[in-house]
This record gives sequence, C-alpha cells and structure tokens, in this order.
Amino acid sequence: MKTILLLMAGLIVVAMSQVALYTAPMQVPGTTTPSIPDPKSTNVPRIDGAVTIDGVLDEQPWQKAARLTPFVRHDTMDSARVSTEVRVWYDQAALYLGWICEDGDIQATLTGRDQRFWEEEVVEFFVTPAGLDRYFELQWNPLGGRFDAIIQNEIGADGRSVRFKGDWSYTAAAMTFAVKVDGSVQNSSDRDQRWTVEVRIPFSDLKVGTPRSGEVWRGNFYRFNRDRDAEPEQLSWSPIGFPGFHQPARFAYLRF
Repeated sequence: MKTILLLMAGLIVVAMSQVALYTAPMQVPGTTTPSIPDPKSTNVPRIDGAVTIDGVLDEQPWQKAARLTPFVRHDTMDSARVSTEVRVWYDQAALYLGWICEDGDIQATLTGRDQRFWEEEVVEFFVTPAGLDRYFELQWNPLGGRFDAIIQNEIGADGRSVRFKGDWSYTAAAMTFAVKVDGSVQNSSDRDQRWTVEVRIPFSDLKVGTPRSGEVWRGNFYRFNRDRDAEPEQLSWSPIGFPGFHQPARFAYLRF
C-alpha cells in the first residue's frame, strides 16, 4: 500500500508541473508585464453658485471644481497627444461638467441627435448611481451634437463586459449644454486651439435625488480625438487597461 501511495503522489506532482507549464505566463527576460491600476477616484465638491451655460468656464464654481486630468489611451495607458481636462461639481439640483479639449485639428461633421459621434470627435460621460450593469451614456461633439442612452451591460465573472445593449429612446430632457470652439471645425488647413463643453445634468435626468454626503457613484470620462493625418486616439480619465469603453468594473469612483 505504501508503494502505491508513493506512486500516486509522484503522478500528482508530475501532473501539477505539466499544468504549470501551460498556465504560467510567458515572460521575456528583462521585461515586466504591465499591471492595470485600480480605478481612479475623485471627490466631487458641492458648490453653491450660479453659472451661465455658454461654453465658457469663467464663473467661480468652475474654479473650485474638481479637475480631472490627464487623460490617457484607455487600453494601453500610453500618454495622449493632446491635453484633456474635465471639471466636475454639483449643487442641490444638478451635476455640472466642464470639458477643456486641446485640439490642433478639430474634426466633426455630425450635428443631429443620437448619431454615431464616436466615429468622429466627441467627449463621453458614462455614469451610474447604482449597479454597474445599468448606466447612463451621454455624449457631446464640437458641433453641438448630443447623444443620450441607457446601457444594459452583462458583466462576466472576470469583471469584463460580455455584451451590452443601449436604450436610445431615453432622453435627458432637462439637460442643458453649450460648446465653444476656438478654431475652425473640419478644416485642416489652419491650426485650432481647443473646444470646450459646459454641461448641466439635473439629477432628475439620472432618476435620482441629490446625492448624500459620502455617497459614491461610478463613472468615467472619455474622448475620441482625431487628426486628419494621425492615428485616432481613444482616451479615458480612469484607464481601462484593455480595449473598450463599456467596461463598468473599470469605472472611477465619484465621491460626493
């Protein structure tokens, strides 16, 4: 019996070593495997003060707002060619976003609603006050186009999205925004400076009341940047670490 037990133990060791051969990651000497950082977090300040939604972030609340920068390539986490900054704050009734997008060659042609803005230049805000499997997707482009939808996302055991679908019938009816362009759109013969988006999103559009102090939402901020003669950039504030914006487990923490 002792001989049989020793033989079985030896077979188990051999089998486990074979599993290790097939499951251990291959690593080239002298290199390291990049790790995906934890999602970012920010404190969203509550600020009392009136602003005019005109695309100019010059009122006092914008100076006190949280400032989210830099943006990076969402999948590789490499540095972006251009600078992007988002400012965010809230009051009793609404959440406010201010986008400052440095851009030497502003590219956009779409002006309607719920169009495929991601095929041109656009900024996007994904946010959920509750579960990660259902969230709001809001977009704005340099020509004043807007997109609003509710996304249902099936998340796998590994935390990655399996599949998602959007309800485009949703409308953020009370949302107001304005875009200011410092340059010319869809004209690569000159050098542009930036485009700015100022947004007011009433909490009623997000189906919630005013966030309580200490409440945490999940969300992320994205940008598609395109230049006529350069590779498109898909940027995010909180890095994803692999392809796809619709990865809610990688959303940042927004603390009120």
